[in-house]
Amino acid sequence: MALDADRRAQLERARAVALLRQCFDISPSSTPDAAPFGITVRSEEQAWIVSMSDDLAALGGVLVWLDRHAPEAATLVVDHHAPVHARRAAVLAPELRVWKAVGDTVVEAEPEPVPPALPRADDIAHLEAMLVDEGLEIVCENGLVRGELAGLEVARILHGPDGPVLEAGVGRFDREAGALLHAGRNPADALHDAVAQVRPHRTPGAVSHAVNRLARERWLRHLVVQDPFLAGVSLPELVEPIPPRPNLLEAAPASLLGRDGDRRVLVVCSVGVDLGLIPAIADLVSVHAPAEVRIVMPERDRLPYVERLASRLPVPASFRSIGTPWVD
Repeated sequence: MALDADRRAQLERARAVALLRQCFDISPSSTPDAAPFGITVRSEEQAWIVSMSDDLAALGGVLVWLDRHAPEAATLVVDHHAPVHARRAAVLAPELRVWKAVGDTVVEAEPEPVPPALPRADDIAHLEAMLVDEGLEIVCENGLVRGELAGLEVARILHGPDGPVLEAGVGRFDREAGALLHAGRNPADALHDAVAQVRPHRTPGAVSHAVNRLARERWLRHLVVQDPFLAGVSLPELVEPIPPRPNLLEAAPASLLGRDGDRRVLVVCSVGVDLGLIPAIADLVSVHAPAEVRIVMPERDRLPYVERLASRLPVPASFRSIGTPWVD
C-alpha cells in the first residue's frame, strides 16, 4: 500500500511539473519543491503552485506558504474546488490567480458565488417544540433543522413519505439504528433517552469520551450563545457554515453574528489546527459584511500562522481565548 501511495505521489508530481512547463513557460531547469499541499516553483518575483488536493483547506496551506515567501505574483493550479478557491483568494490574496487543471492544460477559474442557503420547512413547529422541551438548541443549516445539546446534534427533523419526522441519535448510523430498533415508538420518548445518554458527556468537566470529542467548535459557540460577554457581543444569532458541514465527524468553524454597540461583529469559534479556518471566514465576511471578526478558540490553538492569515481579511480581526469545558 505504501508503494502505491508513493507511486501516486510521483505521478502527481510529474503531472504538476508538466502542467507548469507546458502552460506557463516555466524553464525546464526550474527545480520544483514539495509542499504538504502539492508542489511549488519560484523565481525572484513570481511563484507557481500546483495542488491536487481535494481538501478545501489546501488554500490555507498555500496562504501560509505565500506569507513565508512573499512573491509579488503567484499562480495556483488546482484539480478540485477551483471556483471556491478563486472566490476566497479574491478576498485573501489578490496577488494569487487561480487556474483549474483540465487534462493536460489549464483554464483560469471564475469565482463561484456563495450559493443561497435552503429555506427551512414551515410545517415542523410541533417537532421543534419537542426539541425545546428537552432543552436543546434549534439549529437550522441549509434547510435542515437539528436539535443540538452543547453543540452536538442529538436529533434532526427529516421529511419522510408521510411528512416531517423527528429522528433521535448522534450521527446518521445512530439515528438509523434507533429508527429500526424502535419503530413505532413515541419519538418524544426516543428523544428523551438520547438526550439522557449524551448529557453527562456534554457537561463542563466531564472526562474525555468519544461524545465530547465531537463538534467541539460548536460546543464553544454554545458557550458564547449562553454568555455572549465571552466574545464581547450581545444579541447572538447563529450563522450557517459555508459550505454546509458534510457530516458530524468533520469540523467546521462555528459562527454567530452579534452586536458591539452599533457595530455588527462576526464571531467564529474554532478548535485545533485548521488551515481552512481563515478561507472559510472569508466567505462568511463576504456574505454577512461585518465590521469586525472575533475568533474564539482555546489559547493553545492560537498559533502565529492563524494570526498572520487573519490579517489578510478585509475587516479587522481579533482573538478571544476561552477555557474549554472538556477535560482531555
